[in-house]
Amino acid sequence: MNHLLLFVFFLVTLLDVSAQQSLPVSTSGKIPAITDIECSELKILLKEEIYKNPTWKKLVENKKMAIGIVDLSDSNHVKFAGLNEQHMMYAASLPKIAVLYAVMHAIENGEIEETETVKKDLRLMISKSNNAAATRMIDLVG
Repeated sequence: MNHLLLFVFFLVTLLDVSAQQSLPVSTSGKIPAITDIECSELKILLKEEIYKNPTWKKLVENKKMAIGIVDLSDSNHVKFAGLNEQHMMYAASLPKIAVLYAVMHAIENGEIEETETVKKDLRLMISKSNNAAATRMIDLVG
């Protein structure tokens, strides 16, 4: 789902913002409240996509999973959709997305080499939430 990739990009971008003076997207000086950019059509598409998977459907319906996506395809008309977005949930592995971003950024800038070991650790860190692999990647990028 293309919108899901946009959300991950948006999330990673926000995690990187603390080191920047301004956001890397045009905001016209004002960032709207999330409630101002809610899109019912996007929410319907999100729900249809999530409900295709019976496990995800059950998790959402039992308020055990929350999902939020941001469509940045048109920076003048940013859209948001969420399921259980008003329910706080513990996301222990969320920092691993920032670690993935930092490693990929370092590879693109030639600061580290993309070896088979690095690729294996990235896969373990993201697909299995492997803490040892995450620690190795944090140590690698400093």
